[in-house]
Amino acid sequence: MAASSSAENSETRRASSRIAARGPTTAPAAIAPSSTAASATKAPTSASKKRSAEESAAPTSSKKKTPAATAASAGGDSSIENASASKAAKKGGPLQVGEKLPAVKLQTQSGASIDAASLKSAVLFTYPKANTPGCTTQACAYRDAHASFSSHTVYGLSNDSPKSLASWKDKKSLPYDLLSDPKRELIKALTGSDAKTVRSHFVIDDQGKLAYSSIQVKPVDSASDALAFIEKAKK
Repeated sequence: MAASSSAENSETRRASSRIAARGPTTAPAAIAPSSTAASATKAPTSASKKRSAEESAAPTSSKKKTPAATAASAGGDSSIENASASKAAKKGGPLQVGEKLPAVKLQTQSGASIDAASLKSAVLFTYPKANTPGCTTQACAYRDAHASFSSHTVYGLSNDSPKSLASWKDKKSLPYDLLSDPKRELIKALTGSDAKTVRSHFVIDDQGKLAYSSIQVKPVDSASDALAFIEKAKK
């Protein structure tokens, strides 16, 4: 028994010596971050830096304002309308529905001055020449239906002189004013023609805007067509 115990003690001492010789156990090395995680935290690339710099340096877009847009910033909607009317008049028209009449000075048969831009709730009919058969038919149709145009003021419009218009008005007992546009400025703006006066008619609303136009009409149909539009608009 004593010999066996001594042998076991010797084996135990030898095992302890081997463990001591190996030294302490080495701790596992820390796991390095994965390449995916590392790439997620990379600083911005040179390409992205360049794009960012270009975007920061790019000037704010500034488009050239149109006349209408410039007018709008200065005076609101009415300025836009006046600019549109003036533009249409310069380009030869015709004015479009919703646009205001341009500022054109006209004379009545009696010599009174009227600014076309001030006309509201009005009917204008254009004709080639006073005291001619077709124009007389057109003018007399407006005369005969004049009472039905109670909500609107009727005007005849041509490039005849005030003197010629006064004579024709008296001769045919026309109950409305005849306007003289010697240079065809308003006529051109309304009809788009400055070479000659085209027989037409136009309805102006209570805001001074063009509400309806009919260009190149028959003398006998002009008054009835204008009146039909007014009556329909009331409904």
